[in-house]
This record gives sequence, structure tokens and C-alpha cells, in this order.
Amino acid sequence: MASTVAPRAGKLPDNDVSWRGDSVLVDGALAGGYFDAGDHVKFALPMAYSMTMLGWAFIQYEKNIASCGLTQLFLEDIKYGTDWLIAAHTGPNEFVGQVGDGNLDHSWWGPPELLNMARPQYKLTTSAPGTEVAMEAAAALSAASIIFKSRDSAYSATCLSHAKQLHSFGDTYRGKYSDSITNAQAFYNSWSGFKDEIVWGTIWLYKATGDASLLTKAKSDYASFGIGGMAQGNSHDWDLKAPGVALLMAQITGEATYKKDIEGFLNYWLPGGGITYTPGGLAWIRQWGPARYAATSAFLAAVYGGDKYTNFSKKQINYILGDNPKQQSFVIGIGPNAPRDAHHRAAHHSLTNNINNPTHNTYLLKGALVVATDYNAGFVGALAALIDPSSTPTPTQTPTQTPTETPTQTPTQTPTQTPTQTPTQTPTQTPTETPTQTPTQTPTQTPTETPTQTPTQSPGQGSVTFTQKLVNSWVNGGDKYQLMDVMITNSGSSKVKTLQFGFPSSIQEKWGIVQVSGNTFTLPAYQVGLNVGETYKFGYIAKASNIPDLESN
Repeated sequence: MASTVAPRAGKLPDNDVSWRGDSVLVDGALAGGYFDAGDHVKFALPMAYSMTMLGWAFIQYEKNIASCGLTQLFLEDIKYGTDWLIAAHTGPNEFVGQVGDGNLDHSWWGPPELLNMARPQYKLTTSAPGTEVAMEAAAALSAASIIFKSRDSAYSATCLSHAKQLHSFGDTYRGKYSDSITNAQAFYNSWSGFKDEIVWGTIWLYKATGDASLLTKAKSDYASFGIGGMAQGNSHDWDLKAPGVALLMAQITGEATYKKDIEGFLNYWLPGGGITYTPGGLAWIRQWGPARYAATSAFLAAVYGGDKYTNFSKKQINYILGDNPKQQSFVIGIGPNAPRDAHHRAAHHSLTNNINNPTHNTYLLKGALVVATDYNAGFVGALAALIDPSSTPTPTQTPTQTPTETPTQTPTQTPTQTPTQTPTQTPTQTPTETPTQTPTQTPTQTPTETPTQTPTQSPGQGSVTFTQKLVNSWVNGGDKYQLMDVMITNSGSSKVKTLQFGFPSSIQEKWGIVQVSGNTFTLPAYQVGLNVGETYKFGYIAKASNIPDLESN
């Protein structure tokens, strides 16, 4: 599958994806690893998360994967990522959390082989800590040590040694990584904080070592951090690991507390459980990459098991593969009416630094759930879970290379970045960069970026301010569109218990707010008011001429 090779950076091993070559060798020892999505930044947090999730899928469903002849490909994909994590661990209490300036990188549109710009490396240290990244890397390397223990004992030991040091580093020197690497804030800000990663890293290290003291620590931190509560009404993703932690704790201990927490999370995702369902049947939690959230929840549901959860898993994956009213697959090159023009610089292959030239992607990113590595990790796990080895022909040879890819023909339709059954549709021309996802937990601080307009002091609720920030802009059909973030902040001295505010209902592309009636909106049910100093963020896309002034009613 091109989707597993196309994001690779550095000096590539032999493969059958002819349109990818060596790139960013200027990164030196950190030339390898995976690019984030359609760009060329290496963000350690989502990269490490992807390796953890792929590792979990392999550990959980190794036989299913083998029945499809994909064992070698899985191992290569995991090791390509964990090799980079090891290289990024430059000292016991050091880790390179990002390579590349996100803002500079996103200003250029072309394949990575032609990339020619400064590639700064952002390092986490004792004075600039990053607990989320260190713990996620520890989790990924712990999973790898389990996988390679019987295959390459020396590499397994190396992974475990680094995992132990990273776990100690992350736990001893605690701090939000995006406070240390501020360049990451506009792309992968740590909205949920690091408490979930502490327990996530600890429980994975326990699985790799069997050290009982680690399980004791995981139990204690789980309780004191309120991990079970963090998982409810939420998603499992690069930012928030609480649902996965609850599931692993339930698997390992069998204790009722953890079973209740993971079942509460899964029940929320079932029909009638609280989550929004599109008319076609996709569980929809937030705007950007909704299929990725559904796929990862499907993976957790399959791992936990039971008829109702397995049925949920099957229905969500079938929807993504095209079993929906519009018969629209959301996996590139797979299934009916599959998307083809992924927001991906390498696949598009512009030689003129222009997202519109060529009109369509030059190459097919086959097998990718649009659009990033972390999007695909949970999806791949869910697929592995749902394989029936008894009905899968035994392969005569395990492939060591990805299948051959050829350039696409001019597509007959323009794909969408979001499912066709989602409540809203994006403009035909996607922004030049996919924005950061809506936070999985309410952020505790106002974003530090300069707003595009002066905050509006709300009449009637003097403690609430609205700050708008321009995230991106692009031109389509002669009209300029803007992607906006809106931060609602309680800057007063008492909690705001209820909040209603005006917002044009004519703006169809919006997320994170709920319509009361007409042009009156409020916050979602899971956001119960705003505590003093608390900020809530929602977003929308509108023509530049239609950007509204906002204030509370």
C-alpha cells in the first residue's frame, strides 16, 4: 500500500512506490521517520502515537494479520517509526519532539524530494519538558519491544532500554510539550495535558516488563488523575489516550472500575449513547477527520469485544469502506467512488509550488484513510480486528514490499476530505493545510497566537470575551475563504453557568457549537459552562466578506 510508504522520510529502502524517493537528508540522524500528513514536518507526538497503535494492533491480532500475508509489512512500518524515536532520544533526559517549522513548511507546496528550506529541530529537556511526547514514545517503544522480542532480541532490548529512560524522563520532569515547543501549538497543541499519557506510558511499560510496581503506579495515577472521567464522551486519539488506558487496565486487571469506564466510553459511541450520528450512520464526534475518530473507536470496541461493541465496529468500518447511502468509500483507491485527490504534497506532485497545478493528484495514495498517519493507525487496527482468518486464504509468500503503484488517471470526481454524510460540507477547494483538530479536552489556557481582531466584550455577560484567529485562507472560484478559530474565554471572577451567543446560521461549515434557534447558539452539552479563566474553542469556515462579529446574547 502506498499509504504506508508515502509518508516515509529520509533515505528510503527499496520499495515499489516509484514516485517516492530520498528526502530531507539534511535532517541528519533524524532523516528517517514519518512526515505528519500532507506536509513535511515530523511531529513526534502523533508519530509515536501511530506506532503505539500499530503495535497494539499487531500484538492483539497477529494471527489475523499473518493470515493476510501482511506480517512483514507491519513489522517494517513499525520499525521505521521506532528507529526514528530511538534516534530522537539523544540523551536520558532529552528528546527531539519536532523537526521542521510548521509555519514555514506549510508555506510551500511540492514533493519532499524537492524540499529546500531550513529544518529546525526542537528538543525537549529537563528545562523544557514534554511529558506527553516522552510517555508516548515510551509506550511505542514498549510495544515494539514486545513485538520484536522473539524476532530480534537485541533490537527488543534496545527499545525497552529507551522506553524505560523516556518513561523516567517524562514522569520526573513534567510539563506540557506544546508549552516547550510553541511551534507545535497551531498544529498539535496538547489540549488534554499529560496526565493520560503518564498512565498510558506506564501501562505499556508494564506490559513490556511485567514489573508489578508499574501496575501499582498505573492504578494510583489512574485514580488520582481521574482518567476514567476523562474518557467519557470523548475520543481516543493522538491527544487523548484515556479511553485506551481504561481498556488496557480492564484487560490486564479485570477489575470492575476499569470495565465500567471503558464500557461508559463505548456506550457513548453506540446509537442513542449521546454521540451524533450522520443520516447514513457514521458516529460523528467532531469536524476534522471524523472517520478517523470512528475508526479508532471501532478498534477499541473490537478489542473489548461483546456482540454490541463488535457490531458497532463492523458498521463503522463498513461505512468507511463504502457501505453508506451514497456508496462512498473514504479509503483512497479502495471500494466504490473512492477518493483520489488526497491533500498530500507528494501524491499531488506539484513542480510549481501550486496546489492547483496539476489540477488533480499525479499519484494514487492507495489504502489511506484521508488524511494523516495517525488517522490510519486506528483504522488499520480495526481492520485487523475484523479479519476472519478462517475465511482468509493462506498466502503462499509473505510480501516484503508494498504493492506496485501507478499514476492515477484524471479522476471523474473531486473527493471530499470529510464524509459525505457529515452534517456539513467543506468547500470544493480544500485549504492549503488541514487545520488542527478540535481539542479533545477543553483547553485550560487561551491560545497565545495574536488574534485577527480585537476581542469583543459581551454585553450582559461582561466576563466573557470572544477572540477570533485566522488559521488559514484560500481562494476558490474567485472567492476568498477563511478558516477561523474562535476562543470564548471567561475572564471574569465567577463561573459562567450558561452561555448563548449570536452566530450566523447561514454559515454551514462550523463545528463545536450547537444551534438553539435561528442565529442563537450555545456550547455542546459536554461543556458545562465556563470556569474562571477557562477557554472553549470552536471553528468555522466562511467567505472573508462574511466573517461575523461575535458577542453573547
